Amino acid sequence: MKLITAVLTLTAVAVATPTGTNPPQCKPATYACAKNPSTHAEGWQVCDVTSKWVYAGDCPPKTSCQFLEANGSPYCIPAKW
Repeated sequence: MKLITAVLTLTAVAVATPTGTNPPQCKPATYACAKNPSTHAEGWQVCDVTSKWVYAGDCPPKTSCQFLEANGSPYCIPAKW
């Protein structure tokens, strides 16, 4: 009887524990400056419909990404010397 109670208790805990419910990383359709994960070049990322950041593109050479809070957009501008 104790074994059955233990199994039922563990089953209830397993069912009640959510899986795959990581908190969202971002709000879909938002942008941010980022580094390219493979080349480490400056660029930007976009939040996809699953609330995960996706690297979207590199800035051209001799530019850097600057984020403009006023409109929520990243821009590639000439790098500061």
